[in-house]
Amino acid sequence: MAKCSFGVEIHPYYDVSTLMHEITLAEELGYDQVWIGDSQLIWREMYVLLGAAAQATSRVLLGSGVTNPVTRVSAVTASAAATIQELSGGRLTLGIGNGFTSVNTMGRRPATLARLEQTVDEIRALCGGQRVPLESGDMRLTFAAPDRRPPIVVAASGPKMLRLAGRIGDGVILARVAMEGDMLARMLACVHDGRREGGRDAEPFQRFLSVSASVAEDATKAVSAVRPHVAQSILKPFWGLSPAAAKAKAGMAERYDNYRHLNPDAPHAGAVPDEVVPEFALAGTPARCIETARRMFDGGIDQITIRPYAVDGLPRASMIRAFAEQVMQPMQRGAC
Repeated sequence: MAKCSFGVEIHPYYDVSTLMHEITLAEELGYDQVWIGDSQLIWREMYVLLGAAAQATSRVLLGSGVTNPVTRVSAVTASAAATIQELSGGRLTLGIGNGFTSVNTMGRRPATLARLEQTVDEIRALCGGQRVPLESGDMRLTFAAPDRRPPIVVAASGPKMLRLAGRIGDGVILARVAMEGDMLARMLACVHDGRREGGRDAEPFQRFLSVSASVAEDATKAVSAVRPHVAQSILKPFWGLSPAAAKAKAGMAERYDNYRHLNPDAPHAGAVPDEVVPEFALAGTPARCIETARRMFDGGIDQITIRPYAVDGLPRASMIRAFAEQVMQPMQRGAC
């Protein structure tokens, strides 16, 4: 993947016409990838949108950001992924994790690491045309083909999941990463340990950073806009929190509304003070965002995937454009 690669992750809480406009706009602006979130009770259906995106675009890569083994069993995911691969000409990256709001809103528990690993193995085998054993007999995907097997990347935050991502994934989506300090290096070290354990050091591997983003000359507006994502970032810390973030986290689990997950008007976002936001977001003036993004790339990231939050009540598309014009394109013109 080229240096200074940027993607945009779209959470489908808007109507379909708005979402499709955002997807095609991202391609026009030069983003390398569009990811669609998967949480069936609060957002529009991910695979329907990925299919529509495959038809409406021609260049931009697509991604599930991210699915899970609880609400999507391996056979269903393999069939959907292979179909999107066929429809898009091989542009899909399958992002998968253990589940958050998609399972919480159904009263289910996230997948265990063992179940996630088994699911990844089964999806990879099914998409590649292999038979997968069952308790009685086996199963196979009738239209599988090697070119319909997408790269599978694992979303991870904690040490155990990061090592698993390195061991079984074709890449990792790093979530809830602090933009300051040594957290990124520590997380990537866990991924490297997993790759070494799996004997996969020499295989291609991609490192994605998923982060909320907002850029404005008035930095306070950008900081305020990304609070909903930062609220989620501090909800379940794996690497410790600053005193201010730890204070903001107190009571967040009880306050957090799964049905307003990452939504710009999520009421629980009000509990996040301004001073905590820069720890977990790419937010502020263009100069600050460029400086932070460059540090992430220098730290070993292959793609920064932004979760855009608009300022001044403007449509989300305005931030997809603003970030591209004020951060992504200047960095790419300067070769980062």
